[in-house]
Amino acid sequence: MNLVCEFVFVDDGSIDQSWQVIRELKAEHSDCVRGFRLVRNSGQQAATVCGLERARGTWVLTLDDDLQSLPEEIPKLWEKANSQQIDVVFGVYSVLKHRFLHRLGSRIFRFLLRNVAPNMPAGSSFRLIKGEILQKFPQRSGPWVFVDPVLAWLTSDIATVDVQHAERRDGRSGYSFFKLVRMALTVLVIYTAMPLQMMIWFGLFSALVSFCLGLYYLILRLTANVPVGFSALIVTMTFAFGVILLSLGVLGLYISKIYVMGTGQPGFVIKTEI
Repeated sequence: MNLVCEFVFVDDGSIDQSWQVIRELKAEHSDCVRGFRLVRNSGQQAATVCGLERARGTWVLTLDDDLQSLPEEIPKLWEKANSQQIDVVFGVYSVLKHRFLHRLGSRIFRFLLRNVAPNMPAGSSFRLIKGEILQKFPQRSGPWVFVDPVLAWLTSDIATVDVQHAERRDGRSGYSFFKLVRMALTVLVIYTAMPLQMMIWFGLFSALVSFCLGLYYLILRLTANVPVGFSALIVTMTFAFGVILLSLGVLGLYISKIYVMGTGQPGFVIKTEI
């Protein structure tokens, strides 16, 4: 491939020498390297959005710095995009080189993501995106933006290609199992009304169970003259109160997200640009 390209590096508030390395790369390759340093660690999704919003290419590829997605696999994405006129191509891994809990958390996150966007295939952070799609990317993404659901909204011409997943050379992933699950729950709250719908079903289930228990104890009282007892009342009330508290918690989660987004808090703030 004989392509003109630029490299956009985003330093997501690192505490090592990453920014110094980017500065050295800029000094050596001033025409094709750009760097952005964020004020604080804003997370992988926000850092990716920062790079996507400032990329100027006809095609844009995202690549994590851990290099578990091999740069040698980039031609596979390029060939897939050009042969089938695809807007977004994801490199997917047949075998993940993560630990078990990380793999499990990733599967849960991808499962929930596909329920948010049914047209979204099993993707990854290794993706090739047509620049025209990024021009439609929301400018005010807020503090909770997830790239893949937004891409699924912007286009349905999405494909995948199998690529190799390499072992991590250094360090450890910042995504623990619980962090992936928490991120998946955030996706559900931000992009769907599923938790609110579940509240309705829990409420109906609670009402049905309470009605059946009440009917059962009423029949016992009328036919067998059995005293209902204090324990039956406690069980019924505890179940109903548990459902109510769960519903209030879900509502509070939605309200808190709406409040933060209403304040205009950005997903990231750029400290330095070269």
